[in-house]
Amino acid sequence: MSAVHIPQDFAISMRKPLGIIGFLLAILGIIGIVFPNFLSIAIEVYLGWMMIVGGLLWLYYAFKLHVHSIGGWIKPIILLVAGGLWLANPTVGIAALTLLISFYLFADAFGGFSMAFERRSQTGWGWMIFNGLVSLVLALMILIGWPATSAFYLGIFVGVSLLFDGLSMIMLSLSLKKV
Repeated sequence: MSAVHIPQDFAISMRKPLGIIGFLLAILGIIGIVFPNFLSIAIEVYLGWMMIVGGLLWLYYAFKLHVHSIGGWIKPIILLVAGGLWLANPTVGIAALTLLISFYLFADAFGGFSMAFERRSQTGWGWMIFNGLVSLVLALMILIGWPATSAFYLGIFVGVSLLFDGLSMIMLSLSLKKV
């Protein structure tokens, strides 16, 4: 991979939006760290309802276009059942989400390392390495305590990840001042 060249005028124009986005991500992260169980339940309930709403939309589609086809009814039924189960038993949903979050954090770490590698000739690339390392450590911590610590870790680790995503964007924004 070669380093990505970002034109100086574009980099300077992105300084303020990066700082604002970074600040908002950091605030969301702090909220998640302070209220981890609330964030875990909010995430799980939100996704459960999204599955139910998605299932209802697919059910409408199946009713209109696949009345006589079993294949058209499978997706809405799975979405409705899965969403209902997540809402009926949030603990299982939180454990499943926590495991998925660990997979996300592994991917986020890889993404941070890849971005740093591409930006290695530019200022601020070390912050992407740092962000990747934090995501990698968080993913490993989740796997070590799973599933017993799922409710706590889901909120804490999503919060910490958002906080460090925000801080890395803020630092990247500040480094663009030097360009």
